Amino acid sequence: MAHCGSKYKGMIVYDLAMLFSTALSALAHDSLLFKNLEKSVEDGIIKIYNSTKKQVFIAYDKQGDCRPETRNILEENCVLRLSNDNCELYGRSWNMEE
Repeated sequence: MAHCGSKYKGMIVYDLAMLFSTALSALAHDSLLFKNLEKSVEDGIIKIYNSTKKQVFIAYDKQGDCRPETRNILEENCVLRLSNDNCELYGRSWNMEE
């Protein structure tokens, strides 16, 4: 059975191929896709995202664990940052039971 990281890497590469070879104007990737990627692979993917003129939306929750160059790219391109303490989307944490 293939390693989870390699499955997700393959899916990301496929999505990027579709983005670059079609009329698609945007791509969205969830943080789950980055969970098991090697740092060098993750760095390369972030650089590819950064190099395109098309829009790329990612949910990314490993900023503290990535390399400085990758962190800089992410911070320079960040549009929305969610966190606790009144920085939740729509003003509430969705992973808490009421």
